[in-house]
Amino acid sequence: MMQQQFDVAVVGAGVFGAWSAYKLRLAGAKVVLLDAYGAGNSRASSGGETRIIRMGYGPDAMYSRMAQRSLPSWKALGDEIFQPTGVLWLARENDAYCEAVIKNLTEAAVKFERLAESELRHRYPQLKTPDRSWGILEPDSGVLMARQGVKAVVSKAQSVGAHYRREAALPPETTKGKLAKLRTTNGDEIYARDFVFACGPWLPQTFPSLLGQLIYVTRQEVFFLGVPAGDDSYEKENLPAWI
Repeated sequence: MMQQQFDVAVVGAGVFGAWSAYKLRLAGAKVVLLDAYGAGNSRASSGGETRIIRMGYGPDAMYSRMAQRSLPSWKALGDEIFQPTGVLWLARENDAYCEAVIKNLTEAAVKFERLAESELRHRYPQLKTPDRSWGILEPDSGVLMARQGVKAVVSKAQSVGAHYRREAALPPETTKGKLAKLRTTNGDEIYARDFVFACGPWLPQTFPSLLGQLIYVTRQEVFFLGVPAGDDSYEKENLPAWI
């Protein structure tokens, strides 16, 4: 059994865990990052091929501010991680959510265009939009290569001295006061001044007595759309990522 001492132990190498480990290490902390299945794995919320990064979040301005702050960091990872496709919102008549998107984009000074029904159909004839529809175009938003991006952040963290281990942490033992250590499935003990649990949908299993009845993980469907062979009208140069 090994015993190791760190300033911060981060459990979960998804987006939040990977960036936390990297930024903490840049701040001078001795950091260890753990993940049971590895960065960008298929079981993770941060796995999969792509994610849309957008500034619009309806009435939730906090998420818009988070996206604004994070986009430059993603861009700094290289062109292979961020694809500047633009993001197109497709809105209904009297669409309260998209009206809130416009309000928050305006207040946050985010560049956007509001497209009337005629302009939407003129620019993007490959989309069959219903009558009285309209759109919002965020030209500076786009697509992140999710799996590649998470792995790139973990590599950056390692390059500046963070420790990374593909190993599962056992649920912390019930204790009074501050948590002092974690045990892993390999039998090792990890001591740290602070712990970050960035476990996403695994949190109820990590803290069953505390969160088991409070967090319910929903199933998200993923659809893959096939286009006619040789049709380039759906390429990123001709059609933004759309919501």
